[in-house]
Amino acid sequence: MPDEEMKIKQQYISVIAICLSVILAGAIIAYKPQPAEEDDSLFKFPAGIPPSLGSMSAVALSDEQVNAILVSGSGSASAQANQATLTLGAWTEDPVASEAVEDNAVLMTSVIDAVKALGIGEDKIKTVQYSVSPNYNWETRTVTGYRVTNMIQIEVDDIDLVGSVIDAAAGAGANSIQGISFGLSEDVAEDLAEQAYVLALRNAQGKADLIAETLELEITGVLSVSESLYYPYTPYRSVVAEASFDAGYAPTPVIEGSLSVSVSVQVAFSFQ
Repeated sequence: MPDEEMKIKQQYISVIAICLSVILAGAIIAYKPQPAEEDDSLFKFPAGIPPSLGSMSAVALSDEQVNAILVSGSGSASAQANQATLTLGAWTEDPVASEAVEDNAVLMTSVIDAVKALGIGEDKIKTVQYSVSPNYNWETRTVTGYRVTNMIQIEVDDIDLVGSVIDAAAGAGANSIQGISFGLSEDVAEDLAEQAYVLALRNAQGKADLIAETLELEITGVLSVSESLYYPYTPYRSVVAEASFDAGYAPTPVIEGSLSVSVSVQVAFSFQ
């Protein structure tokens, strides 16, 4: 009897397990997840306006496409360079390294004093290169001496002084003048940038107006604006100077030329 009762219990358990499995399967089949509701507070870029514009302008999600005219504009403003940076110095050679170092120190002290005498402040002068290197005789593979190079950078705020600085440095012993770069002071550059911005935006507006007029459209606003700014500076101009001059040498002429600031914009206008 105990065996028969055990078999009956096992049969009941099997039947109950089968029923539960059927119920669970039905529940899984009947379940359908609901799609998440769209949040109307989200923003996206209007259709036809690339995200690369980096604009913060956006419209609420809508089934309607925003009509847009995307145009580019450019503008530039120029001014005479009013700053310059000179890179110059001196090299000395001697069979003994310490002698080459000492000779160079004496020479560069004279050069710096000559530059300061023109009214160039010490805060406008800085060392940009200093090296002590051996000179080799590659045939005998021996060191024949040492070269010491000391280069300084001089910021000149008065363009009219550039030639005088070169002459004073060369007359004091500078035998390596690498060149000059010209630039704009911060206030002048900012003023040119503002002028260039206005010109670039007017250029873009003019293009959009022309498109709208030709296609008989009405511009209703601005969707986005992006820009890029470029400050061009002239590269270094090489200058050759002798280590010493005769009493009647001619002063060094320096012509700075003009520099410009350029702005490019991309503007998306809405229309109807």
